[in-house]
Amino acid sequence: MATDTKERILDAAEGLFADRGFPGTSMRDITQGADANIAAVNYHFGSKEALLLAVLERRIEPVNQARLARLDELESSAGGQPVPIEDVVKAFLTPVFETWQASAGTAPKYMKLLGRIHAEVDQELRTKFVQQFGAVLERFAKAFDRGLPNLDAGEVRWRVLFLIGSMAYTMTWGTALLEMGGQDRRDSDHVFEALVQYATAGMNAPHAASVATTDRETR
Repeated sequence: MATDTKERILDAAEGLFADRGFPGTSMRDITQGADANIAAVNYHFGSKEALLLAVLERRIEPVNQARLARLDELESSAGGQPVPIEDVVKAFLTPVFETWQASAGTAPKYMKLLGRIHAEVDQELRTKFVQQFGAVLERFAKAFDRGLPNLDAGEVRWRVLFLIGSMAYTMTWGTALLEMGGQDRRDSDHVFEALVQYATAGMNAPHAASVATTDRETR
């Protein structure tokens, strides 16, 4: 029974946070949506902030474990050599797209919620959210480091950030953007391949500083 109550609270909070935003959702809204009381929310989570982090962890942890499993397999098969950049990109993106496909090509609630996190919560809460990704991001950054020896670690980590941003935007707004433009709606496999090509090209691009130097020299 306690587990059922906890899951109802998580489900209700996920939907409300995604639709109304974190500041726009009250604890009363959550308890009404979950058919639970404030005492139950406090017992299981302690605070609204902790509840938000639990909502995110429930969805993100399985995705991150799938990412790491794919990267483990790639690195094992590479026999000590760097994994091709496109394969690292695919290992990072595939688990998210599998979730998207399971949702019939519409953005799951938690993807919509992720889009709100960066704009609606304070820096302290954002920092705690990023910490949920910390070990996974560092692992992938190191894999990219090995495959991109001409880039310094700082540049690689910026590019990983760009990869995450393009992924999140695609999941949240991709379908709506295509429909607004009057274009045919693409299936998730097509979108996945396009994003992989885009991200791989970005990861493999020359260092921004060297491009700027070349531009100045040719003027």
